[in-house]
Amino acid sequence: MKLRFCLCLPLLLAAASGAAQADSARVTKNFEFADGVYLAFGEFRANRPALSWEDVEAQLVTSQQAFLAQAEYIRRKDGQPLSPDSIWGICLEGTPFIRLPDTATDKQAMAFAGLRVRGRICYYAYDVEETKMIEIAAYNPLTGRPFRKGAVARKEAVTREEMLHFEDGRQSPFHKEAFLDWIADDPQLWRTVAELPEEELKEKLYKCLLIYDDRNPAYVPVR
Repeated sequence: MKLRFCLCLPLLLAAASGAAQADSARVTKNFEFADGVYLAFGEFRANRPALSWEDVEAQLVTSQQAFLAQAEYIRRKDGQPLSPDSIWGICLEGTPFIRLPDTATDKQAMAFAGLRVRGRICYYAYDVEETKMIEIAAYNPLTGRPFRKGAVARKEAVTREEMLHFEDGRQSPFHKEAFLDWIADDPQLWRTVAELPEEELKEKLYKCLLIYDDRNPAYVPVR
């Protein structure tokens, strides 16, 4: 009786594995999500937008290459209210876009950043203008020495890199410390990232994210 049970167990495991795969799809780097409007992260996690594009009227400008989108408005056709700040994100031609913070006001259109990497840890980036104080000095042309110093405000374009955890919706800036916290379940990769010297971070941290997603898959239910 024991021998028969041992022979059947692999078959049972294989059947269970096959059933799980049949009910879900792996989220790869360029996985195409369902087009529409997502009002909450849970809808995105399930790949089921609350509203299809047929349900709304929208004025959108997009750049798929730059992974950016901007919406002057998104309104429900049935007349029910849809406040801009209730929109978590949108999906266009399979590419999901997350609404950026503070971009749903009366004076500013909604801005969205597309997920360049989809997986257990998703990645997106966007540019913002930041004001920085720059120190300047006035020099005496005869002595070459500064005689007056001061600080002036300068606006600079800065690229913000962000992560989204596909399992629970956490978001964080994409940097070494936060990434290490998120990959604690992969000790081998954690050690590799922890030992990366500062001068190699910019080049290799993104590659390590791709490695993590490849080794730690995420799934969505099959529609």
